[in-house]
Amino acid sequence: MINRGEIKAEAKEIMRGARVSPILMTLVVMAIVYVLERVTDLVRGGSLFYSYGMIWQYYDILASGDISALNRFVNALPESTGSTFFFSMLVSLVGLVLNGGYYIYCMGIRRGAEMPFSTLADGLGVAGKLIWCWIQVSVKIFLWSMLLWIPGIVAAYRYRFAYYNILTDSSLSASAAIRLSCQQTYGMKMELFVLDLSFIGWAMLAALTAGILNVWLTPYATLCDIAYFEEGQRRVGRGGFNGNQAPPAADPWGQM
Repeated sequence: MINRGEIKAEAKEIMRGARVSPILMTLVVMAIVYVLERVTDLVRGGSLFYSYGMIWQYYDILASGDISALNRFVNALPESTGSTFFFSMLVSLVGLVLNGGYYIYCMGIRRGAEMPFSTLADGLGVAGKLIWCWIQVSVKIFLWSMLLWIPGIVAAYRYRFAYYNILTDSSLSASAAIRLSCQQTYGMKMELFVLDLSFIGWAMLAALTAGILNVWLTPYATLCDIAYFEEGQRRVGRGGFNGNQAPPAADPWGQM
């Protein structure tokens, strides 16, 4: 059984001792994502804050209970063109690769290494595999969700470490990283679920602060998640972040 309390205490200590502040690193990521979102809004609706305006207008209409106003709102939404769809997908993929660099940073500070801000670009080296892994995981979770929502949730936990596997062992294909994640999370899914539940209170506080608290919560939760990944590595005979070892024994759950 993983000691969740010790892992959380360790994550806080790592955050305090990191030579490049996790809070500053997270703030940089959030700023980049924010800029990308504003550019996306500009392309979609001609305004930097198009999505915010649409959300508030939508909630106002729902609160009024005016069905005809809701129909007019839906009909007035701009149609998605090929160019806007392509741009939105491009922004999503950039965000995915950016997150890859952020995970590398968090893995580095867990080892006590000094990880500069340029680490955020390190995900570019495996960008293709990360994107292909994301596509496969998304399809698999969607297909499992069609059976009912619980299988979809279980699938999300089953594939949780797939991105970490690619980032720690670039020799793995996307499919191999997914299969390995199935092995690593075997018998650990409930522990991961409880870990996520333990952050609900913090997530609610972050929402009350308009997301500002996420500059602290995001690295805290990520470092805890990576600690569970390290445990998953050990369970399948791989040492921590070093993936250059013999593959683990076959697991009947690893093919699903």
